Amino acid sequence: MRKIIVCSIFCSFIFADNLEILQNDKKEFRNLEKEVIQKKYEGAKNDWIGTVDLNSGLTRSHSFSKESDLFNKSISIGFSQSIYESGGIEFGIKYAKDVLNSELIAWENENITILQTIYETLLFIKKLKFQIEQSDYSLKNKDIELILKRIQYEAGRVDIIELNNAIMSKNNQQKENISLKNSLKDKEYELSKYTNFKSNEIKIIDFKIIDKQKFLRDNLNIRYENSKVELLNTSYNQLKSSYKPKVILSTSAGYSNNENLTTNATGDDERNGSIALNASMPIFDITKNAKLEKSKLEVLKQKVNINDMKNELVYEYEQILTQINTYDEYEKTVENNLKLYDDLIMVNQSSNAAGMTSDYDLEVLQNTKKINEYDLQINDIDKKLQYSKLYFKTKVDR
Repeated sequence: MRKIIVCSIFCSFIFADNLEILQNDKKEFRNLEKEVIQKKYEGAKNDWIGTVDLNSGLTRSHSFSKESDLFNKSISIGFSQSIYESGGIEFGIKYAKDVLNSELIAWENENITILQTIYETLLFIKKLKFQIEQSDYSLKNKDIELILKRIQYEAGRVDIIELNNAIMSKNNQQKENISLKNSLKDKEYELSKYTNFKSNEIKIIDFKIIDKQKFLRDNLNIRYENSKVELLNTSYNQLKSSYKPKVILSTSAGYSNNENLTTNATGDDERNGSIALNASMPIFDITKNAKLEKSKLEVLKQKVNINDMKNELVYEYEQILTQINTYDEYEKTVENNLKLYDDLIMVNQSSNAAGMTSDYDLEVLQNTKKINEYDLQINDIDKKLQYSKLYFKTKVDR
């Protein structure tokens, strides 16, 4: 049941907010980051709303010439609210939404980067397991080669150099086996840093090729950079509105009482209230044009940056496709080799049955065929690694 659940989560919701595959601490951290982004938006979208201020004070003053000692108590409440800013209020709210959108896209992209690391680690683990099994068959052939060289050396048909080379070749193959197994342990450890699930508990996604237009249109980095264009454009409009008329409504109410401590006389309580409507507009700011031009250029610069990124993505896409085509060609070569080994094995089995060839010859051919079969499986993983580069950089609709 656990394997089925993991597969469902990982395969069906790779680009959703679902982070169930992660360790609890990492999952909680990612969720808290999203909550921080949302709370930041909730504060920013209402930033234009004025605040109610409550003030109170106690003042004691002494006059040496009149021998008076006064004690004043006061309390007041006031509220100031901008009610018109030539579109500035609307742009302020939109800016908060644009920041939210941009930060959520960045948050999603970070999640996808983590999932990509997990998935590519899974692929490398599977590849290493194939390489270890393949290396075992290579080691069997090295054993046979050493046995034959030793027989030939004892019969005087080869010199010590060829026998020594066979020994060294076997030793090197054993070292490669050890190295592959250590690499597998490292990758398993790397996977454990992200998830508590084992590599065999997570089903590998079956990637498909993504066409160039979709790769450019739905590219995650381009999606994020486009959100920055919207953010910069709103910031520009917000700045423009700050140089236009604005109207502010202010209200206040207060109470105060004066007491003469010298005569113990208490003055009358004073209550007051006010309401005001103030209009203002900047009429001269020597930095206005420079600020507006800079803000406008930031928008233009970001748009040019996106076009430059798209050009680089085209080159990246073609590179990946070229590498995939190379793997396809290699696959055809290996498949042809396998057909050749099938023929050789069939012929050798007949000659072996007739006593014309040794069992070693047949075993070498069979082992070499297995080595080539593993080449096909390793080659397939290498292709998947290339496909994953396209997949994890593209927004996939589920």
